[in-house]
Amino acid sequence: MRISSLHSILFGFLALSLSACSARSTTTHANTEHTVIPISIDDRQQSWQQTWQNLFLKLQKDGLNDALTRKTFSSLTMPPSSVPMGIKVRELYSNAFLPKPKARPQKPIETKLGIPGPWFKGVVTTANARACRDFMNKHAVAFAKAELNYGVPSEVAAALLFVETRLGGYLGKHNAFYMLASMSVTRDPSDIPEYIEKLQGADGRLDWIRGKMETKADWAYAELKALLSYCYANGIDPLEVKGSVYGAIGLCQFMPSNISLYAVDGNGDGIIDLFTVDDAVASLSNYLRRNGWKSGLSLERQTRVLRSYNAMDIYAHTILALAKTIRQLK
Repeated sequence: MRISSLHSILFGFLALSLSACSARSTTTHANTEHTVIPISIDDRQQSWQQTWQNLFLKLQKDGLNDALTRKTFSSLTMPPSSVPMGIKVRELYSNAFLPKPKARPQKPIETKLGIPGPWFKGVVTTANARACRDFMNKHAVAFAKAELNYGVPSEVAAALLFVETRLGGYLGKHNAFYMLASMSVTRDPSDIPEYIEKLQGADGRLDWIRGKMETKADWAYAELKALLSYCYANGIDPLEVKGSVYGAIGLCQFMPSNISLYAVDGNGDGIIDLFTVDDAVASLSNYLRRNGWKSGLSLERQTRVLRSYNAMDIYAHTILALAKTIRQLK
């Protein structure tokens, strides 16, 4: 929730010394040993401000640009979100401990396209194939350059973009920086009570949950550093970058840590902007080539390469089926 009363710059709290905060905390405990004192809004506000301060100092220590990081954090006028870690914990806990509903075994089926099913519902249609072809025609230079340089068919690249973001029509509803920053500081079950209370038997498995949270928080911190490094290097405001709940960004939905490994400047303007078609198509094509795509691959090998992007057969088969549908358009 946004705190509307915070009109001043958040980093006013950087002027507060950590030792002073510690002293106040010690005094409070000494005076209220047997008394429960309600936490005021000001106390909660100071608490999450301190959380952001600690994260800023950690990033500063790890060598992130001080001025740019300070500027970014100065605009954070809300507490960390419990959403990204809460969703991840719910997923991990459910997979590990909760009974799974019985599902009918779904055998792969051969279709008239020669691509095994099932596919994502409603994706492999003539209308969507036409939308992809129109998109390819509109950005013909970008697709032609990427195919020439990396050997990935334009139809496959367009189909992947359709599956990931509907050709850029849906880039995620979250701010990638805020999601990753929030996840990186959410390390204890007490930080996500609204999720824990809905997990059957969670009270007896808090140590397990805490361990998973700490691992995922460390992962999110590494992705946060990669995101900020990318934004600073390319003149992008981190607070303007939309993404998934776990920080995947751009038309091609790269995780930030993959940007330095695979992202390329497709249009030669000196900036890697994954929200532009040229750079997104070149980057995803480079990714697929670096993970094994080449001319003459069997369907099984093509599937394996696409699974490196998203580790589900249905994902890979949907892309291949949509790409084939594009090629067969009249």
